[in-house]
Amino acid sequence: MAQANFLIATAAALAFIPAIASAQHAPYEVLNGQVQMSDVVATLNVEFQTSHGTAANNLSAGNTMSARAVEQSMNVSNTQTLRGTVSAINSVTGQNARGVTQTTAVAHGNAAQVEGCCATIGINSTQTAQAGTKITANSTISVGSADFIVSGAQATANSFGSFTKNGYTQGKVTQTSAAKVDASSKVTACCNNGAISSNAIGAANSARWEGESATIFAEVDQNNSGEVTIRSTVDVKSATNVSSGAAAAGNLAEIQNKWGYAQMSGSQNNSGNVASSSVVNLDNFEGFAMSGSNSVGNSALLSNLGSDVSMFMDQNNTGNVSATTSFSGASANGGVGQATSSAVGNAITAYSCASCGNESVLVEGRTNQTNTGNVTATTTFNGGNMGMISASASAIGNSATFVAQRSGH
Repeated sequence: MAQANFLIATAAALAFIPAIASAQHAPYEVLNGQVQMSDVVATLNVEFQTSHGTAANNLSAGNTMSARAVEQSMNVSNTQTLRGTVSAINSVTGQNARGVTQTTAVAHGNAAQVEGCCATIGINSTQTAQAGTKITANSTISVGSADFIVSGAQATANSFGSFTKNGYTQGKVTQTSAAKVDASSKVTACCNNGAISSNAIGAANSARWEGESATIFAEVDQNNSGEVTIRSTVDVKSATNVSSGAAAAGNLAEIQNKWGYAQMSGSQNNSGNVASSSVVNLDNFEGFAMSGSNSVGNSALLSNLGSDVSMFMDQNNTGNVSATTSFSGASANGGVGQATSSAVGNAITAYSCASCGNESVLVEGRTNQTNTGNVTATTTFNGGNMGMISASASAIGNSATFVAQRSGH
């Protein structure tokens, strides 16, 4: 009888083991809903006479969420809605700025991040920035004598990011923006001995997937009707090694993957005006001095290493897209001056490179592009004595590029 009871108990325990295993391996659910209907403002002011290093960083966000799973499957459902002003304003003012003087202003309307390792991840994310919303990032540095100066500003109405390692990700991201997006970076100084960098970037909608030893199926639906205006300015009397860059986009979708299949599908529609401008004014400089602007209505980029890719996208741009670059300066010691501007209505790129010389990869694409907006790129270069000058301006309505290559070719 005791043996019979033991066998019954053992059988019951064994029957329970699959149920435990099933419960342990069932995907856990993340359900997130956020609504922000008022202003979110972060302001940072720094003033000094002499500093041996300054770091001023500012972040402002309307709605933000993150989810992460390790060796556990996960399904993420995310809904974020915003109406109001989201701004990050930085100002650094001083006289003697030794060492590195750095400021960064970042403003996100809706932001979501999903990470997974060694598991299956399902994603359904919807982000909306309603009409009347303003997203502003402003970084300003004004000093006398300086060594190294770094100023950066970034603004996005809707931002989504995903990273997968040793796993599988399938998801749909829907982003809709009617917000006004503005990012500005400005550096003013008497003189510097090291280097100066000013960069401003901004987009209405941005969705990015990154993977390593991962399989990625990404569906994206992006719609923007708001203005995107991005500016970067450097104004220095006597400068060394200067760079200024501004990049603006209506809709951005990107996959960067390696060692696994990747597919992007969906649509991008932009009807808002997109403008970037970069200005460099120097009385005299040494080394190099660069000014560049880049604007795009819709951009879809798929890059993979070691496996096949498929791109199925429709793009429609009706907004005006402009990029304006200005350079003014001279170099008595043979410095190099560069000024570039690039404007594109719709851009699609699908690229894959095989991991070994004898292997091959497949790049598949079915895409449609329609542009009815004005696309303009303007570069102005005004230089005195100089060692070398490089200047360019590029304006393209629709651009589609598909590349499959073996390693080393």
